[in-house]
Amino acid sequence: MASRDDISLAGLAHDLNNVFQTLVGVAMQLENEPELAAAILRCVERGQAISAGLSKESSSLTPFGAILDNAATFLRDFQAVTKTSVVRIAGDVDPTIALPNAGAWERVLINLFLNSMRAMPQGGTIQVIARKIPGATQIYVGDEGCGIAEHLLATLFEPHVSGNDSTGLGLSIVDSIVRAHQGRIEASNRREGTGAEFVITLRAGAKSRAVKVGR
Repeated sequence: MASRDDISLAGLAHDLNNVFQTLVGVAMQLENEPELAAAILRCVERGQAISAGLSKESSSLTPFGAILDNAATFLRDFQAVTKTSVVRIAGDVDPTIALPNAGAWERVLINLFLNSMRAMPQGGTIQVIARKIPGATQIYVGDEGCGIAEHLLATLFEPHVSGNDSTGLGLSIVDSIVRAHQGRIEASNRREGTGAEFVITLRAGAKSRAVKVGR
């Protein structure tokens, strides 16, 4: 029986390949909108790099701030392409935090950002906090959207359980990547105001494994 990781990542590979091919075709036809075409191609290029990096384990460390910057740039280009309301990223990052497998962590942030963006159709702010706590690193992502339906909280990270994810795979992929780095992710609704929050906890010194993307 296929594992949850295999199901999620196989779906990711299939979906991404189809999307990339479609987007390149669309960009090639936008002769009168060069800026939009360029934004589409940047999204495709970044997405292809991230997808390829998921199956390649890398022990080299990348500052989390740089990972966040790349994910935020992707989101800005995505919003330009889809002409959706502007969602702003507010970061508060400990500059000493660095992670292996940067492409995988970009995928985590992008999936969480897209989930939050769909929950904020009128726009808003996504807050990202990365800090060290005793024995671990903690990454917080919170939004100002509609929150998570209570009946979905217990199964939110299972494949095809859709919160604000159009395919029902985005958060399952996030969970797979986090667990591949021996971490855990928890989701809840914010206690103050509206919106959802996700907290990733990574144990200090934990070993990671490559996240394989299959068909």
